[in-house]
Amino acid sequence: MKYPEEIQKELERAVKALEENNDGMARVCARRAVGAAIRQWGARQPRPPVWSGKSQSAVIQLRALAVDEAIPSKIREAAVRLSTTVDRDHKLPFDESPIDDALIIIRHFVG
Repeated sequence: MKYPEEIQKELERAVKALEENNDGMARVCARRAVGAAIRQWGARQPRPPVWSGKSQSAVIQLRALAVDEAIPSKIREAAVRLSTTVDRDHKLPFDESPIDDALIIIRHFVG
């Protein structure tokens, strides 16, 4: 599926980063893609949540999304994984792809 330009570019950057074994950059790009989707969704809402605003970073948006009980659990779980910080060994406590998690969230907000 083709997404609005800003989202699509970040997803493509995330895929390229994974191909280059740059997992950290893939996560950054996946988060930025989600942030763009949330901002675009928020701009269409008559009363958007504070966390959807342009001034919020993608990580702040993801952390707020992760605890918003109005959001389906599958979306919240993906937000938790994308906003989790790596440990000292640059490892995460799960195996899910950041791109897959980003797509779960993007599909919810963009379609």
